[in-house]
Amino acid sequence: MLPDFLMQAAIQVKSALVQRDEKLVLAESCTGGLAATLMTSLPGISEYFCGSAVVYRWDTKMKWLGVQRETLDEYTDVSLETAREMAVGVLRQTPEATLSASITGHLGPDAPIDQDGIICISLARSDADEAQTGAEWILAESYQCDDLLTRLDLNTQTDQELTLRQQRQLAAAHQLLNLITATIEP
Repeated sequence: MLPDFLMQAAIQVKSALVQRDEKLVLAESCTGGLAATLMTSLPGISEYFCGSAVVYRWDTKMKWLGVQRETLDEYTDVSLETAREMAVGVLRQTPEATLSASITGHLGPDAPIDQDGIICISLARSDADEAQTGAEWILAESYQCDDLLTRLDLNTQTDQELTLRQQRQLAAAHQLLNLITATIEP
């Protein structure tokens, strides 16, 4: 079913959420809800996982999360700027969450050469002292999924034949979960 390395990453996120008593919400684009699927497969996660917005298209990013048209026009959806607005937007929409993470990117095929395999991840934390926004951006990073794939060695991690896009999706979800854990843990 779900690859063990991804389940282990989700278990680590849950453990960190429990230890720090955090509540997480996600905004997923290129992973299409895969990270949420992993999280919700864990017993007892409902105390710490608020949900996920799968926002694949520009219009959905704008209407659901408040991503600005100007941001998308200037930087596209494969950008740190868009990832930041997604993370802050989903956190604002989820008052009980204390932490949000977003991922956007282009996993191919047929991607523009400068976007092919690129993912952008951002995290935001609620800020009770900041009455106007209620959220502050804390991290934004971009990665080339093909570089992440070399570290994963999916041939030994899964027994399925996967397309390059599917492999990149697994690598992207893995990186997202790892960044969440690294951000939560002291």
